[in-house]
Amino acid sequence: MRAWAVDLFAAWRGEAITVSSPMPLEVTRQWLSGPSLRAGDVVRRAAAQSNTRNSWRPVLRGRLLRTGSGSEFVGVLGWDPVLKALTGCLLGACTAILLTGLVLGVSSAAQGGWRAAGPGLATAAFGLFGVLTALASTVIGYREARGQTAYLRSWIMGQMNAPWYQDR
Repeated sequence: MRAWAVDLFAAWRGEAITVSSPMPLEVTRQWLSGPSLRAGDVVRRAAAQSNTRNSWRPVLRGRLLRTGSGSEFVGVLGWDPVLKALTGCLLGACTAILLTGLVLGVSSAAQGGWRAAGPGLATAAFGLFGVLTALASTVIGYREARGQTAYLRSWIMGQMNAPWYQDR
């Protein structure tokens, strides 16, 4: 149970990542953007979608900065902010249904007995099912995408410390 809780909190936090490079900013821009993309200071790369049912794949996003004769990437490795907002809305809605059902069930039980509390408790059970389903799918999606996080981390490290530039 503790591992699930740790994974749930780790899924919501983004991992701050900073990588320095001896390459000048202009060379780093061109190297990271590739020949077909427009070069810019903002870098955004999503992990490959290996499982079409997993929306919780990590995204690397950050900015290139000039540092002396080299450059530096400062960014975050984690969920897309839109996905965080949608997941938060889903959890909030299910929690609201759960609490509304509990309040209705308790107030109906206080006024008319346990038989009158049935619809409120059924609503609370539906809300509890939604909360547990949302939490479980979040943790499972995070666990499935852990390898993709390592891939994105190694990709930016490899790109920023390109061996072909080190020999210059």
